[in-house]
Amino acid sequence: MAMAAEILEDTTNVLTEATFNRLVRALGKGTGTMLGHEVLLAMGLRELASQNDLLAFANHLITRGGAVESVGRALKVSALLRGATES
Repeated sequence: MAMAAEILEDTTNVLTEATFNRLVRALGKGTGTMLGHEVLLAMGLRELASQNDLLAFANHLITRGGAVESVGRALKVSALLRGATES
């Protein structure tokens, strides 16, 4: 998680770090980081505090299409398997 720690200097939340790591691994550091912050901002969050937050984050990514959609779908499955529920 060293990569996410560099990206999210003030965030110690493991869920947010892991999510950003997935984005960075799939899309590259610049794009993954920018997209992660953009989605958090659109959600009005500073970090992901629950599996339901992760599910909402994933749903935002899915709307983007392409490789971003693929990452979003993987994150969505993870969130659902860990107890998130769709509203």
